[in-house]
Amino acid sequence: MASMRGSVVEMVVIETLKMIKKLPRLTPTEISRRVGKSAQYIRNILAVLQELRLVETPVRGLYTITQLGEYILKNHSKQG
Repeated sequence: MASMRGSVVEMVVIETLKMIKKLPRLTPTEISRRVGKSAQYIRNILAVLQELRLVETPVRGLYTITQLGEYILKNHSKQG
């Protein structure tokens, strides 16, 4: 069960990074609508992504992908 939960989280993380790359400066609410998860869930994911320096917030509540985030997306695409 834990690995299934982990793969769901990974899927949401990758989808969130792709979305932020394609549509920069999305809010957590906009991302949550598109991903189909609660806004709080997405805020938690974004907080972790920010700590990992995969996204940044140029303005509070708006997110952009970093070079490291783009690198992760690129290498994740090669694996899948």
